[in-house]
Amino acid sequence: MSRQPEWPVMFRTHGVTDPRVSAFSIGDGFPKFMEDNNIQLGTLLILERVDNDFLHVTIYRRPDETAPVLTPPPSPQTDLRPHFRKTLRACHVRVSKSTRLDIPTAFWRSLAWERFDGPWYTLEGPLHTVLVKSAVYCSAKQTFCFLTKGWVDFVAMNRLNLGDTLVFTLVGVAEFNVATV
Repeated sequence: MSRQPEWPVMFRTHGVTDPRVSAFSIGDGFPKFMEDNNIQLGTLLILERVDNDFLHVTIYRRPDETAPVLTPPPSPQTDLRPHFRKTLRACHVRVSKSTRLDIPTAFWRSLAWERFDGPWYTLEGPLHTVLVKSAVYCSAKQTFCFLTKGWVDFVAMNRLNLGDTLVFTLVGVAEFNVATV
């Protein structure tokens, strides 16, 4: 289980004092990230907000670029079942009743959010299988889908740690196979 590299990047708000409606710009740290990862014109970055302190970046390069990619794009797989990747952050592994894992928006939208509004899912992990409840939170601006009750048990029983990257593959109506990469 490898830990992904991290770069401290400063985000600053401009204009409005309420951060929910102000513009963000990338400040200190981003030039170092771009240099270390050889980000060039035409390189696509997908930024996934993990929590208030972390973004997960997936780098997609033009086919003619040969520089190594630290977060590789998904390789073509013969298994075409729906799946998603998550790199575990502190909010995903802390020991607390409120610990939960957010399901990426693109994944739950492809299946319909209603599918995650309350049912229990079987997570077949590297060491143990655990039942985990799903939940949906809807606000006026956004919808979130989570794995909630039982998630902290899944983390502990499968000895998962901060920085581990997991692949969740939907293998049944309410069952995920969870593998570490």
